[in-house]
Amino acid sequence: MPFALYPSSLQRSKCIVKPTLFIWTTILIGLLIIFNSAATALSFQNSPHLSIENLKKSMEWFTAEPHPMGSKNQSKLAADLKQTLNQFGLLTSEIKFKATIPNTDSPQFGGLQKDAFLTKEVTGYNIVSTIKGKSDCSVLIGGHYDTKYFKDFKFVGANDGGSSTVLMMELARVLKKNKFKENMLGSCNINFIFFDGEESVLPNWIDGENILKLQDNTYGSRDFSNKLTKNKNGKYIFEKKPIHLILIIDMVGHKNQELLITKGSHSEYSKLFIQSSNKIKIKEANFLMEDDHTPFLTLSIPLLHIIDWKNTEEWHTKKDTSDIISYEAIANFGESIIQFLSSKRI
Repeated sequence: MPFALYPSSLQRSKCIVKPTLFIWTTILIGLLIIFNSAATALSFQNSPHLSIENLKKSMEWFTAEPHPMGSKNQSKLAADLKQTLNQFGLLTSEIKFKATIPNTDSPQFGGLQKDAFLTKEVTGYNIVSTIKGKSDCSVLIGGHYDTKYFKDFKFVGANDGGSSTVLMMELARVLKKNKFKENMLGSCNINFIFFDGEESVLPNWIDGENILKLQDNTYGSRDFSNKLTKNKNGKYIFEKKPIHLILIIDMVGHKNQELLITKGSHSEYSKLFIQSSNKIKIKEANFLMEDDHTPFLTLSIPLLHIIDWKNTEEWHTKKDTSDIISYEAIANFGESIIQFLSSKRI
């Protein structure tokens, strides 16, 4: 009998083990599928210089679908971006933040949910990628990677959001291989900050304040600037290094590119940047703008804000597609940034 019972016990054991193994295998496969769908690194040409092909590939990825802050598309894009920058060998992280935004499901804003609240809370993702330098300073290069929400048409933001994003990605890849002398700007830590939520949810920049008493713009840059701390010498720091300069870029890829350094930018660095720019049209502008640089203006940190505010015909329309983009113009601007980073620190 004991012998007769043994195979029966073994069979029962197998019956338990097989489903258990099947369940765990299914779970692991499911997790792998979820992980792969959540984050896909882009592949690039391994060129030592800014690559037109890489910029085009990044733009195709960026403009595949609209991706406003808080959307599933934006969460996926943030994961892809982080994975890609990690693949470059950069120290990359995401800084999550909560934001209260106008609720477009509300009938007041054209939504169809009768009982929807006027506001809702969403999660934003600032993506931060760092190239370690040998000097005790940081240079922040920032731009937004969200697209503006439009109910009535598909807005993919090739210039407004896309151009700065693809350039920053390609700059991060190339600058990882560059070596700068110790007194140069590029010898600082170079921190690329991809800001979420620059765009307003409501049609106009100030609608949120007028209707809801809510600042409906620059969510990511405001959150980032509010979290900056000072060292014992009273200097704002990032990753334990004093911030020497902040460079904010936006709308830099139009085929008729004419770049402006807006009012509020550091005068000496503005002139130095223009001197470093041989292949692009760029000049100082005598007007203020609100953009992702605005939250930093009160922090007494040298700052440059560069934008093309001459070519706005396609701005915030369905025509802001890759058709209006010059990848050569983006690359030439990128070369100017590299040349600028090769300048001595002021």
